[in-house]
Amino acid sequence: MTDSGYKKSGTAAASSGTLEPDTSRRAEPVRLDFPPVDNGLDYLRSVVDHLTEADPPTPRALKYAVLHLQAAAEVLLKARLQRAHWSLVFADPGTATRKNYESGKFTSCTTEAAVDRLRNIAGVEIDIKSAAALKKLAETRNSLQHYGLTWPARAVEARAAEVLDFLMTFVHSELTPPPPQRRRRMSTPHCWRGWLTSVLGSVLSSPS
Repeated sequence: MTDSGYKKSGTAAASSGTLEPDTSRRAEPVRLDFPPVDNGLDYLRSVVDHLTEADPPTPRALKYAVLHLQAAAEVLLKARLQRAHWSLVFADPGTATRKNYESGKFTSCTTEAAVDRLRNIAGVEIDIKSAAALKKLAETRNSLQHYGLTWPARAVEARAAEVLDFLMTFVHSELTPPPPQRRRRMSTPHCWRGWLTSVLGSVLSSPS
């Protein structure tokens, strides 16, 4: 290394004194770049990975599937809410300011409030069964995160599958261009993984 920011290039170059630019110090720093929809889909991909890594999923896999599924639900529902109006993601839209929204310095609404606003303000159809499943998932996540959870694994898996199924339809209908063929609900882990692969590819290749 020399003081000018150049380094000698190999033994042959060392004997001849040839120098080449030292690019090691100018490498771009790693950046996190997860826009809302991409972020939600990445959580969904993690959910599918945990649910399909073993049959049946291990208790640890189910734990992270629940935590990441709730995160996915919250992010994706609020991503759609932002499209209706950015102030709707605030816990109290009456106190919303553009400055706080763009800096992320605000308390956002709950998942349950997001569902209510999507239905009553944005005109998004979320049936009673799906709304109830989302509420139950949030309760399960809170118990698991803050107090611990003792529950039959199959019951947890069934609850996660119900919300995952809803989110897949929701993303197709509300957050990505609809495919030419008729949408269908997914019912097996293999369908989930294939669906995520196609949706992730669609989102990442489409202009932001």
